[in-house]
Amino acid sequence: MPAQVPAPPAPAPALPGTEARAPRGRRPGGPRARGRRIALIAYYSLGALIIIACTLQLIQQVFFQPAARSPYGSCQEGLLALVRAVERARDAAPGTDGEDAALARFRGELDPEWTYRDGVAAACRGSAEDERALDAIERLRYAEEHAARREAGDLAPLRRRVRAIVDGQLGPGSPR
Repeated sequence: MPAQVPAPPAPAPALPGTEARAPRGRRPGGPRARGRRIALIAYYSLGALIIIACTLQLIQQVFFQPAARSPYGSCQEGLLALVRAVERARDAAPGTDGEDAALARFRGELDPEWTYRDGVAAACRGSAEDERALDAIERLRYAEEHAARREAGDLAPLRRRVRAIVDGQLGPGSPR
């Protein structure tokens, strides 16, 4: 029988107690790793909950917001009220105090009729002619708002200059 050679002894660790440690001297399943894992799970869960809550609120406001009911008896009455509000806003916008004030006056004069725009649209739904009329009125509102902005930016300085000339050079008896 051949003589059995004893197996070489396993190399001894450099430091006692380091054999179960991961690199950098940490235990893979120790309490610090477990605490770190719990903290990361809590952190990412909180972030995910915030994102989900915000997303649900946005979806609710965009897709499930009920339209304000129109106080007008018919679609045509609502369209006429919207047109009158645009005309009233156009007349109120001009001034010498700048673009922001002109826009504020314009938008302020659109109320209360334009708060019911969605209700008017719901009343007009189903009639292609009424829907085209609403579209034209909305485009008019948009164009009038931009005209008020442009007019305030271009004409307000000239109006102020003329007002100063009228007040200073032409005297108090001049027409206003």
